Amino acid sequence: MDLSVQQLRMLREVSLRGTIAAAADGLGYTPSAVSQQLGSIEKSTGIAVLERVGRNVQLTDEGRELVRHAEMVIRHLEQAEVALEKMQAEVSGRVEIAVMESVATSLLGPLIRELAIRHPGLDVRTREGAGDDPTLLVRNGEVDACFTVDHPAAPMARRDGLEYEQMFRDWFRIVLPESVAAERNVGPIHDLAELSDDRWIAPPWEDRCGRVVIQSCRLAGFEPDVAHCIDDYPASLELVSAGVGVALVPDLALRYAPENVRIVNPTVPICRSVDLALRRSSRDRPAIRALLDAARDVVARSGLDHD
Repeated sequence: MDLSVQQLRMLREVSLRGTIAAAADGLGYTPSAVSQQLGSIEKSTGIAVLERVGRNVQLTDEGRELVRHAEMVIRHLEQAEVALEKMQAEVSGRVEIAVMESVATSLLGPLIRELAIRHPGLDVRTREGAGDDPTLLVRNGEVDACFTVDHPAAPMARRDGLEYEQMFRDWFRIVLPESVAAERNVGPIHDLAELSDDRWIAPPWEDRCGRVVIQSCRLAGFEPDVAHCIDDYPASLELVSAGVGVALVPDLALRYAPENVRIVNPTVPICRSVDLALRRSSRDRPAIRALLDAARDVVARSGLDHD
């Protein structure tokens, strides 16, 4: 029996993502290349690891057992890499982080500069988080860590094998056109229920923050009239500035708020948790420890996590 780590990663990816096409997309291969490697596993072992169900495939019992061992092999390889890195005199190697737009805009530059000053031998790479759940990139080894957002109204799935380090709490604020706020004599704290007749600007329900907005309004006793469904905070803020609606926006996105808007606190505080997710097996890597330390210090200096 001759199995490669690459083949085991491919089989695990199919297990995680559910289809050969999705696995190929996640790993950067063509579906035919993944199918060929999985076929090689079956030829080498003499055991079917996949079975076709309609137009899709699913793992056989033997395939699931092989994935379980693949997880152990990949974990042990990472532990070996950790041991070698810890023997080096300086923090070096490569660390790749998946980030979301709001974190990238506010924190990514300072974080990379901080790491460059502290550990010039560390090669830091970044990429945009994939969809609504970038933890899959960490889980399958495509990146070393990722920033995530979590809120009771839109909880982030907690994946086996990952740890989540809270970086800060990101508070949501009500944003109104200045003319509207002045006309209504809006103070520093405002009840969401008083905005039940307003037109709203919010991300779509499919977006995690969109669900936070809708659920917050429902808890205040009304269904918001979302006149502008936009998954882009800068654009949303410009629409508020233009006077076409109101919005709930987290602090991370308010750092470059336009003129002609009033930012106030909701009567019932609303916040999301911004965490850094990483593989438990890599936590002792000097590079990961350096990333965590630098991220905490950058956040502490940023003024985030304030009430």
